[in-house]
Amino acid sequence: FVCVFFFSSRRRHTRQRSVSWARRCVQETGINAEYMGILQRTMQQEKAQKVKKVVKKGQKAIRKQKVWTKPVFRRPKTKTAPRKAKVTRSSYVKFNTFDKYAIIKNPLSSESAIRTIEDNNTLVFAVDMKANKKQIKHACEQLYNFKPVKVNTLIKPDGTKKAYVKVPKEQEALEIANKIGIMQRSHQSKIETRIPLFAWIL
Repeated sequence: FVCVFFFSSRRRHTRQRSVSWARRCVQETGINAEYMGILQRTMQQEKAQKVKKVVKKGQKAIRKQKVWTKPVFRRPKTKTAPRKAKVTRSSYVKFNTFDKYAIIKNPLSSESAIRTIEDNNTLVFAVDMKANKKQIKHACEQLYNFKPVKVNTLIKPDGTKKAYVKVPKEQEALEIANKIGIMQRSHQSKIETRIPLFAWIL
């Protein structure tokens, strides 16, 4: 009994020393099976603690780290399940109103625009601010039946957006402009600007 009390109370001894000391006491004094069971339990607990440490830390103490050779780190892609909403968010179906007619507002018929049509074989359009170059190309194909070679965009100081659409060499920008009616508009605008001058002279 004194042996077991000493084993349970003396904290300053390490566990290994206390177990070996208790084992020796049991052999010498012949303590009954109850105290032997306590001793076995403590030994099992000690073994379990050792195994726990090995499992937690791992047998190899040095952990290998991945060497990054690139400055960019991209997050790995995970599976994203499609949404299965039980209740619909909106009671009506939204229609796409940003179509070819909304992208290209109107062709420009100013003097600089006509000069670009004649010299550079390019058409000039006023387009929506949200429209990008791919959308403008696609809209030109649908509306005016020609495949643009190149599209350049420009935002003016007044907040409007212009698009310079390059026509392929096989086609002429003047012909397309005549079909659209740009040249007629430019001719009418020139006449309108001249009339007040004649009226002022008369």
